[in-house]
Amino acid sequence: MLRFFLTIFFAILGLAQLGAQTTPPIRIVASFTIPHEWCQVAVGQSLNVKCLVPEKSELHGFQLSAKDAQSLDRASLIIGMSPDLEPWLAAWVKANHREAKVIWLSPASPTTDPHRWTDPQEALKMLEALHLALGRLLPGVASPQTYERQVAEMKAVDQDLSRLFSSLPENARTVITQHPNLSWFAKRYGLRIADTILASGSAEAADPSARHYSDLLTQIRTQQVRVIITDEGQNETLARRLAKDAAIPAPLALSFEYLEPRGQDGDSWASMMRRNAQRLHAALMTP
Repeated sequence: MLRFFLTIFFAILGLAQLGAQTTPPIRIVASFTIPHEWCQVAVGQSLNVKCLVPEKSELHGFQLSAKDAQSLDRASLIIGMSPDLEPWLAAWVKANHREAKVIWLSPASPTTDPHRWTDPQEALKMLEALHLALGRLLPGVASPQTYERQVAEMKAVDQDLSRLFSSLPENARTVITQHPNLSWFAKRYGLRIADTILASGSAEAADPSARHYSDLLTQIRTQQVRVIITDEGQNETLARRLAKDAAIPAPLALSFEYLEPRGQDGDSWASMMRRNAQRLHAALMTP
């Protein structure tokens, strides 16, 4: 009898182990540091969310490696920001028929600027979309309490930045950007973008024509442009020449495109937004 029960016990144990072995692990892949941080906070430390584009790396022009493609192939869920912003990810998803496994936080941008996360009100919408997707596709991995904390943090950032920029005089609100990436931020906080040096959404587009360069100089002088904003880590030779020719301060390099490495100022969406806002505000307040 004992032998019989032991046989049954080990049979059940074996089936349980087999079930554990055959259950695929949950793997989440995020396109770059901002959706990665939102998703990692949402699921907590029990799951490790992989980030394709590393910290302090330019999103535009990124190309998938064979290892990246393997991670995507094994993913239970893929989090992307926008097909317009990440055509390399959209192309992989389409080619591999993984539409059911990808969540676009910003499926379609109504403007030429897909950088919606620079407006906290838009970021809140994307965070809601993320949590709804997690609840639908991976039930139980994210808690309502975590979502509420993330929402509260985003609202606090918005309040802080609204107070900060409300102190700017009207003649200190106009900027020129390196490429079209701050229209959402500018609209939210009452700033004006006179023009962009590069017409493309990429920070690595071709240099402007002589005519456009002349137009930029004219706009700086007629619209009281205080600051030329460039992308931190990108070539700003042309922006420096433009600032020098217009007799305004050297360009201000900001990093709205990615998060800093862990432990550094700007390593979260909230600290990135505050860091850039404070630096921009200080530059605009300088006579």
